[in-house]
Amino acid sequence: MNVITIIKNAYQALRQNMRRSILTMIGIVIGIASVITILSLGRGFEAYTIKNLTASNEKNVAVNINYSPTDYEQFSTNKMRYFSDEDLRVVRDIEGVEKVDYVKSDDDFLTVELQVAAKKITRHLGFVKFDKERVVIGRSITPEENETHQRVAIISRETAKDINANQDRVLGTGIEIKGELYQIVGIYESGSSGLFDMNPDVKIPKKSYQYYTNNEGNPTQIKITVASDYKPSKIAQKVIKKLETVGVSRNFGDYSTFDMSSLTDGIGKVLKMLTYFISAIAGISLFIAGVGVMNMMYTSVSERTQEIGVRRSVGARRRDIRNQFLAEGLMLTISAGVIGYIIGYLIALLVSAFLPFKVSPDLFTISLTLIITIVIGLVFSITPANMAARKDLVEILR
Repeated sequence: MNVITIIKNAYQALRQNMRRSILTMIGIVIGIASVITILSLGRGFEAYTIKNLTASNEKNVAVNINYSPTDYEQFSTNKMRYFSDEDLRVVRDIEGVEKVDYVKSDDDFLTVELQVAAKKITRHLGFVKFDKERVVIGRSITPEENETHQRVAIISRETAKDINANQDRVLGTGIEIKGELYQIVGIYESGSSGLFDMNPDVKIPKKSYQYYTNNEGNPTQIKITVASDYKPSKIAQKVIKKLETVGVSRNFGDYSTFDMSSLTDGIGKVLKMLTYFISAIAGISLFIAGVGVMNMMYTSVSERTQEIGVRRSVGARRRDIRNQFLAEGLMLTISAGVIGYIIGYLIALLVSAFLPFKVSPDLFTISLTLIITIVIGLVFSITPANMAARKDLVEILR
């Protein structure tokens, strides 16, 4: 019996018991739809999170390399550059580096090493937006202080806690940024305008930063876009070693990096585990639906005993009978899987319309649906199919 004949016979058998077939399919449709909805939303949320954390996408992570001069006065007096075009050319030639650019202060977001009392901490530095700061302790920075290059700063509540458990004592103390001492005049709520948006930990007047660090047209950071399949932390270390060897300012300061990749890797793993765990719970319904498929197949075998006998008497082999019932089980589960995938994706698409990220069909979820439905069809149909194939022709015709 050829494959086309088996498929036609399977379709006719399922169509003869349409109501029972539909009721059996409903369980698989619900299970697949639940898993696909959760997976699609989970993967969309993961991509959105990584993109916000890296200002890139999951395949091309951006890493910043910072330069901290040991003598700021020397750079200001001699108009020396922290990074040169030759530095960028050398970095660009390193395997795993897809792109490299200067990070200018106009980006309004930098990663710097701060000196607080006797310890150094790495924090995100931003510039004051005078009409948007939510200062809760102390005061904000005024436009006049920006114009006159005053060294004042406001810090987030979280950074204040790192400095002193008693936040009121933080006001009036100093924080060293790029060799300059800034007085802390206020503490603000960092807040968030979106899921995992990166907010500055310290804010200072932009013109003060440019004036005291000679940073206007002389960036202290470069941004490296890491090629896919390369580990960002390893590429960052390669770049630092190279710059320490041939960098234009290698003898007058230190190179460092804030390894965002370790943070994104950790968050990505947690999100994946959470998504798969919830999907596994939803997948329990697929097991129950599989039991329903097995029950339907047993019923079908019992009802079609005479049909099996007639087919055996005209030359059908045991293998043909087994393949016939397996084909019916697979056709049932695969059809339900396709319907479940479409419904699950549409639900995810609808839900994502109210969320800050989008979902899209991908090869992983499509392949997963196909594999699950085939496995359910085979596992829960094989026993009834074997039972049909083993029926004794003499017993059937008595």
